[in-house]
Amino acid sequence: MSHLQPEDLNNIRNALQTRREALLKQVAAALEESGQTQYAEVLGRASGDSSDEALAVTLGDLSAARLDHEIRQLRELDAALRRMESPDYGLCQDCGAPIPVARLVANPAAVRCVACQALHEKTYAGQEHGSI
Repeated sequence: MSHLQPEDLNNIRNALQTRREALLKQVAAALEESGQTQYAEVLGRASGDSSDEALAVTLGDLSAARLDHEIRQLRELDAALRRMESPDYGLCQDCGAPIPVARLVANPAAVRCVACQALHEKTYAGQEHGSI
């Protein structure tokens, strides 16, 4: 049985939906930005300046990394929305302890308590994440 009250779930759901809407706007902006030719223009300059080329490549890489990160966050929020229907939502997937409501409002996609999340990050630090 979940430790979350209906009011808690409403607060968490509202936070989740607010964050999801903001991410959707960011993804839409990033996709629109990726369609612009600003980086290609820098690469196509006649000067052949290698620092301009490096800057264009770096900006393109940063844009792609940001988009990947935002899409990953959207997927996590969508998964959290589905989990909210389960009585196990709000329980740490590692130790089974209740995740504090404040943590779930701040990060509705949280699947671990703070202690287990810290251990997870320490254990898996530096490992590659999947991409889109």
